[in-house]
Amino acid sequence: MKKLNPAMTLARMDAAKQKSWLALWDKEITTEARERRTCDTMMGEDIAWRVAPAMDGFYYGYMATRDAKYVDMLVDWTDSVIKRAIKEPDGCLGWPGKDGTGTWVDHMEDYNTDSMLSEAMAFRPVVLMAGEIAKNPALKKKYGVKGQSYIQFVEQLYRKWVARGGWRETGDGGLISVVLPYGLDPANRQWIDFDTRNDPGHGASHPDNKCNEIARWMLAMWDVTGKPEYKDRAERWFKVMKSRMKPKPDGTYEIWNYNQPGGPWDYKPDGTPKHWVGVHPNGGYYQLDTQGIVAAYEHGLVFTKAEIDRLIATAKTSWTGSEWPGQSKQYYFNPSILRAGMRISVCPAGGTATNICACVPNSLTSRPISAGDGALNGTILSRTWNEGTGNIVIEPDSAPGTQVTVGTDANTTIWLLRMWSALVPYDLEIQKSYEAGEKPDARSGLRSVPHYLMLQAKLRDR
Repeated sequence: MKKLNPAMTLARMDAAKQKSWLALWDKEITTEARERRTCDTMMGEDIAWRVAPAMDGFYYGYMATRDAKYVDMLVDWTDSVIKRAIKEPDGCLGWPGKDGTGTWVDHMEDYNTDSMLSEAMAFRPVVLMAGEIAKNPALKKKYGVKGQSYIQFVEQLYRKWVARGGWRETGDGGLISVVLPYGLDPANRQWIDFDTRNDPGHGASHPDNKCNEIARWMLAMWDVTGKPEYKDRAERWFKVMKSRMKPKPDGTYEIWNYNQPGGPWDYKPDGTPKHWVGVHPNGGYYQLDTQGIVAAYEHGLVFTKAEIDRLIATAKTSWTGSEWPGQSKQYYFNPSILRAGMRISVCPAGGTATNICACVPNSLTSRPISAGDGALNGTILSRTWNEGTGNIVIEPDSAPGTQVTVGTDANTTIWLLRMWSALVPYDLEIQKSYEAGEKPDARSGLRSVPHYLMLQAKLRDR
């Protein structure tokens, strides 16, 4: 299957900055690969959040540089994960761990079980790298047989989840992935509640972000194998995703619910949802959603350019959190994400900040929403952050040329424009914001930085 190549707005990164980013990121990913080695220990859903970011990093690092050392890293980690797989009573391999479902619904945190999400996120880059190995004579000579074995292995994992009931019809032609209430007894490796996992009312739909990650796995499988069943599963989820996004008259979307019922199994006997339904204050979950939406768009599925443009407008005007002001939930962000040049509103205006609202100015939002009565408004000149506390030096709008220093700590609530980095290829202002805020030597950049450098490499080669 050949991906579409929609027109991008991407601008060339400064050459010196690009070289610096690569060096800083390479040091971080190398440390991850050699010293942290979560591939040797993680089980259950921990694989998704602790192993998969590095696996993505290895793949995108190779795509950005064509340096085979990243292939070696990925193979090393993949083999470490595979050799730790446990044969379960149905003959399938998995990595059962405590709270492998990642949800408390139906007491599923009590089960010791494997995770479709983990397998999707960790093995997506493995499949994509196997596809690259098959195209490159030198890599094929060294890793061709192993690459093919990886594809066969991941297809076995896919068939496992089909057989166990890992996807369910939503009733409108859509399809949603689910977590199932069963587990493995660690003592005797026998099933607990396996035969009843698909009984009426059992199980729970994944939240949107996890559904999108699983759909991206399906797209990778379609890319590499060409088998339409993978495309079908992804496309049917993206139809559900699109149905949950409500356009507003101003050309943006309402921020959609992090989680909402996908079918009757998501309701309690009294008719109320098993899981809370609403906008999540953690903006990172929506970053995963937009990755899925952009991937669908780039594959010519469900989402159009007009809808990407609407997402871009949403990113430039919508703030993290449930609502502003009077939000029902707060989410605390590490103040290290603040950068010189950002516009900022701080309340209170002295001492240690309680609330901060900040953004890189763009054509739709030139300044932040006020952080509260009597807030200090201005531009960040510098920021320091060390072991839980820090200071922000601000040039106030009310007194240009002067400086005010405001403290921050781990309890400072920081609100940022969403500015989803998945939209970087399609908007120059979001690209600018990404370059201003990303840290190439942080673990948070393990996957996003090499992905961005890959896009820059493609731009250079045009």
